[in-house]
Amino acid sequence: MNVFVDSTTLLYTLDPTEAPKRTRCVLWLKSLRLLGSLMMSPQVLNETYSVVMRKPAFGSARGGIRAHLSDYAAWATAPLNVEVLVAGWRLQDRFRVPFRDCLLLASANAAGCGFFLSEDLNDGQVYGDVRVIDPFRHAPSDVLGRAPS
Repeated sequence: MNVFVDSTTLLYTLDPTEAPKRTRCVLWLKSLRLLGSLMMSPQVLNETYSVVMRKPAFGSARGGIRAHLSDYAAWATAPLNVEVLVAGWRLQDRFRVPFRDCLLLASANAAGCGFFLSEDLNDGQVYGDVRVIDPFRHAPSDVLGRAPS
């Protein structure tokens, strides 16, 4: 089952001020990569890049951000097209959550993901066919089972 990862998960891997969250997000991403279950859309890469380039806290990550995001480009295959845009509008109307999250959720649904990894939405909430998993409330093994070594 594919797990869609939002931009905050990638951002925490670069945040020098959040060591525990950084460690947890690195574990999640490593587990998802090993299982071949990692999924995101180009929007996730775009948002991550924008935040790193804009916020002073990420100044030390700027020099390597393009290479870092290029490492994740192979998993940025969830659709981001007009159909996803319209589905995002419907999710926003129904759930009243920020549109950027609705667009990601619509992309995750269109890609057939079962889970959406994010601390920004309510843990356990279901949007379409996608269940939100807070990466700081659940270990990867809680959701995915034991990862191959």
